[in-house]
Amino acid sequence: MFNNMKLMNLILLLSFTLLSACTGGADKNLANRIRMRLPTEPPTLDWNLITDNVSKEVIGNMQVGLLGHDQETKVEPALAESWTTSEDLTVHTFTLRKDAIWSDGVPLEAQHFVDGWERALNPATGSEYAYFLFDVKNAEDYQNGKVTDFSEVGVQAVDKHTLKVTLKGPVSYWLHIPTFWTTFPIRKDVVSKHGDKWTDPENIVTLGPYNLKERKRDSKIVLVKNDRFYGAASVSIPEIEFRIVKDDSVAVSLFDTGDLDIVRTLPPTQLRSLASRPEFKQSPYLRLTYFGFNINDPAVKDPKVREALVKAIDREELVKLLHPMVQSTKSWIPLDLDGSNKDVGISTDIEGAKKIWAEIKNPPKKIALWFDQNETYKLVAENLQAQWKRNLGVEIELSSQEWKVYLKQIASKAPAVWRLGWGADYPDPDTFMGMFKCNSGNNHTGFCSKRFDELVTKASQIADMGERTKLYTEAQQIFLEKDIAMIPLFQEQSLHLVSQRVEGFKVDLIGDFLFKRLRLK
Repeated sequence: MFNNMKLMNLILLLSFTLLSACTGGADKNLANRIRMRLPTEPPTLDWNLITDNVSKEVIGNMQVGLLGHDQETKVEPALAESWTTSEDLTVHTFTLRKDAIWSDGVPLEAQHFVDGWERALNPATGSEYAYFLFDVKNAEDYQNGKVTDFSEVGVQAVDKHTLKVTLKGPVSYWLHIPTFWTTFPIRKDVVSKHGDKWTDPENIVTLGPYNLKERKRDSKIVLVKNDRFYGAASVSIPEIEFRIVKDDSVAVSLFDTGDLDIVRTLPPTQLRSLASRPEFKQSPYLRLTYFGFNINDPAVKDPKVREALVKAIDREELVKLLHPMVQSTKSWIPLDLDGSNKDVGISTDIEGAKKIWAEIKNPPKKIALWFDQNETYKLVAENLQAQWKRNLGVEIELSSQEWKVYLKQIASKAPAVWRLGWGADYPDPDTFMGMFKCNSGNNHTGFCSKRFDELVTKASQIADMGERTKLYTEAQQIFLEKDIAMIPLFQEQSLHLVSQRVEGFKVDLIGDFLFKRLRLK
């Protein structure tokens, strides 16, 4: 007899099967199309507003920046064919490609980068990743209103094909920043003309290997090869279809029936069996899952409450619950990234947690814990609920929301405890530490420490990784051990099912692969 979940999976699978049959194009055009599963509808395709990996999956194949990453995460040319850096690391000058053309036929100009950075830094835009540009001279002051004339910000179109960037100080890793979506150029004329609808298929213009052809909400997104892309000659797959399949098990079933070529985010209960299949791909990944505290929430405002909650977690119990492809960690910088220190953070101490809890005058009786609708994170949340009930006797009220709604609610007013993950935006420890600065749009904890900010900023200006590690260790001790703003749980692996008809599939350390590098047998 089917249980409710199995019945729902069967209904969803039948729905997708009927959809494929009705559209009639799935088999005819299979040689020209690659089909990938997205676990949810992308919240936005506006690269000034993206904060999540789902949206990035789509935009990363449509738009490019000054620089890119090769498959070893080393910086390589993209829209900039060359660049120079001053000896003091404060001035970067980029020479743009003359064959870079927007998908509507308009040639790329350096001013398009200036416009894109102004829009990202303009407070009216509400870009949570604006802080990525704060190393640029006067960028942060423009974002907070201290500077009102954008010409005073350190980004300048010297001429149509030359962009000059002046930093407020040396930053050792800065050339990774122009690979990131917040720094991509933009066409303000298109945004002004179409307003909130500028990212619709009939309006959006891009510079990357693919154009947006079709978008059906909660169903699919179709990209087609951009013949105006400067590297179009090397792009072999004419069409990409992203299918929105919210259930992990249904996605695997669609893969098995040949209706999907690539599946990311696999059901944790099936991982052991899936790992033995030839289509299973496992790659190292600089990504951690954590639970953040809203340190201003009455339930967890007392640091002793937060300390007891962290000590009461057995992370190895979580690893056994999930699969052997995650690695528990109590520190924040991934252990295989320079700058890490495995000894930082609060260790499991159940008896110590009980003692602390008993000493708290008015410990909370109930604590809200939020997570996004995902099978893996549901298991994690339920396990934490059971551990905290068993070890501390506290009731945990679970709540889950659809991804887009969840992100908005966490950003506007986070509950006492909430789940998020963080993957490296570039292969440097700063990408993990910078997000907890006071001015970071990704810091939803309420944590703000002047000393922490000083340490992280100083570390970014030093080339010697040994010295940087010492600074990062002290900074981690502040927000993990003293102020206790969040709970690192485990580092993930990048896991995919990839059809054997796909060639050239390789995921880099920051979790990316590009369709322009793939081929179909």
